[in-house]
Amino acid sequence: MNLLKMGKFSFNMARKSIGRRKLRAALTIMGIVIGVATIVSLISVGEGMQTEIEFNLEKMLGAGVTISAGESVSIPEYISEYVLQVPGVKDCVPTISIMSNDFRSRIGSGEHGSFVSIVMGIELNCAIDLYQLTLSEGRIPDLGETNFVIISASTADKSDLHLNDTITLSATSGGIGEPFTVAGIVGSSSSSGFGIEIGYYISLQDAQRLYDKEGYVSSLLVILDDPDQADSVKDILTELFPEATITTPEAILSRIGDVLGTVNGALMALGSVSLVVGAIGVMNTITMSIYERTREIGMMKAVGGKRRHILFIFLSESAVIGVIGGIIGIMFGISMAYGLSYLVTMLGSTVTLPIIVSPQTVLTGFTIGLVLAVAAGFYPSWKASNMRPVEALRYE
Repeated sequence: MNLLKMGKFSFNMARKSIGRRKLRAALTIMGIVIGVATIVSLISVGEGMQTEIEFNLEKMLGAGVTISAGESVSIPEYISEYVLQVPGVKDCVPTISIMSNDFRSRIGSGEHGSFVSIVMGIELNCAIDLYQLTLSEGRIPDLGETNFVIISASTADKSDLHLNDTITLSATSGGIGEPFTVAGIVGSSSSSGFGIEIGYYISLQDAQRLYDKEGYVSSLLVILDDPDQADSVKDILTELFPEATITTPEAILSRIGDVLGTVNGALMALGSVSLVVGAIGVMNTITMSIYERTREIGMMKAVGGKRRHILFIFLSESAVIGVIGGIIGIMFGISMAYGLSYLVTMLGSTVTLPIIVSPQTVLTGFTIGLVLAVAAGFYPSWKASNMRPVEALRYE
């Protein structure tokens, strides 16, 4: 019997066996579905988070090299003049990043809840160019104008803010803060989905006043003539300022990638528990099928059936279960991922859970379902192929 005929025969046998025991087959397939769906949904969420974080970090960094002082505002602003003299440096932009954890918007007599967001103190004209921002409404405050703020589109939506509304920003929790007037709103294309974007842009002078750090900044964004020079410029700056933290976007993204990889690995390990349950279900189903068809196995061997034929027949049944479970599991997993994202939004979270379903994710889910089922069914199928014809025919 050639391979093509053997495959067709085995498939028909598997289809008939599954069809005769619909409930048991359905429960077994459900085990595969749950395992595959769990893995597919976790991968989709994990890839979405990683892509979104990398995208927004690249926008937030906006430079080839960053000189920072951690969470403190302790870098003298005049250091930027020395940085500009380094070969390969095109520009140097002083900034202050504030994690504003005491923000309230006051519109008329109304007051909206408390939010956590990033406030960037920077020369606003530089911010427009550096972060490639486009205003959908309003204007860019002129140099020297104080207490004006440009907000992201997502911040405007979440906080119900409009042009000329007044908000209060404070650099410390519980601080009194200062009132700022909304001068502009960034277009929706520049907004983030995962909540790590810069929500507010104010002038550097306003940020220094909020922090009470006149003449000091938290970081210097170094713009390069050629992005490929990042490592060489970093080495020079490290020699000039050994006490400062000097990083490139690639280094930051690499560290974040390592962290996300660890988190994804832990989630995948938890998801693998459902795969084990599915594998046990397949093994149990194939074992029961073999017991019920023991005399049939004996008859096939008595008429010339070989071990590989018996093995192939029962592995085909496992494969059919795996294929069906894998396909349904992929669809269910994608639905789970989008359902989780929708649930996070419905619960009122300010964070949108991004979902990315790549062809690799679909292929991974299908492969897991197929390989899992075949691997789980191999041992009982192997035992069936080694049955002696006489013993099988005597089986009651």
